[in-house]
Amino acid sequence: ELLRGSDRQYIELMRMSREAYVRLCMHFRHKLWLHDSRHVSVEEKIAMFLTIIGHNERYVVIKRRFQHSSQTIHKYFHEVLAAMMTFAREMIVPSIFNPNPDSPGAHKSLRRIFKGTVGALDGTLVRAIIPASQQTVYRGRGKGKCYQNVLGICDVNMIFTFVYAGWEGVAHYSRVLTKVMAEPSNNFPFPPPSKYYFCDAAYTNTRGFMAPYRNVRYWLGDFRRRRVMTKEEKFNHSHAKLRNVIERAYGVLKARFPILDKMAHYPFNVQKNIVIACFAVNNFIRKEKINDELFAQYE
Repeated sequence: ELLRGSDRQYIELMRMSREAYVRLCMHFRHKLWLHDSRHVSVEEKIAMFLTIIGHNERYVVIKRRFQHSSQTIHKYFHEVLAAMMTFAREMIVPSIFNPNPDSPGAHKSLRRIFKGTVGALDGTLVRAIIPASQQTVYRGRGKGKCYQNVLGICDVNMIFTFVYAGWEGVAHYSRVLTKVMAEPSNNFPFPPPSKYYFCDAAYTNTRGFMAPYRNVRYWLGDFRRRRVMTKEEKFNHSHAKLRNVIERAYGVLKARFPILDKMAHYPFNVQKNIVIACFAVNNFIRKEKINDELFAQYE
């Protein structure tokens, strides 16, 4: 029914166009990461996986939609998730640190001024299901709910070049960055001396990381009521316009995958892998230059 259906069905069910879905299935077949089983094809395995993360559905709903047992749904969900971890290592790769100011992306005139920028860095909170005995450190800054803290870097085209998931929700963004950089196995992509990431005032203004002036208007909404006055405000306004790319990238990601806003009851390591898989699929759609209504909306 789905394969013969309209493009709107793909978008509604799997949160991507028919073209993106077909290319994704072909990619996994070509790389031999997934194979047809006796009764379930690669296309159906990926469709079940995308429906779960695209709608935060439980196995009992998916088994009725796809007419398989809960055990079958569970088996192939985890099979696809394991393949997604290999896929993520291919899709989420560091920047080349030599972006062309005229490359696709917003604010080309500003990027010609800030020639050293190679992207933007920020953290975000993703809902997490945590055992009661461990919930204290995952409660997100007075919100009462539990979150995992995710650090992300994206380039000017809203493609994520680095993602680290799994930190406690109460951890400050700057602390997460410091700890991630300190561990060599994380392969944090340090920019070369002449390059830098844009980051907000939660981070330290140091080599490789350009933060705005503190105690000066910064957020774009603050400038709608009163025009830029001082040189510090002018700098912060330009900085906010360019750093906003990561806010829009997170916006696309969370709009595409509602499971990031209300995670199901998986073990925590599975929850972290689901987050990484969402980033990888989002990057794939962007890198393949597929027309996508969510990217168009946030562009």
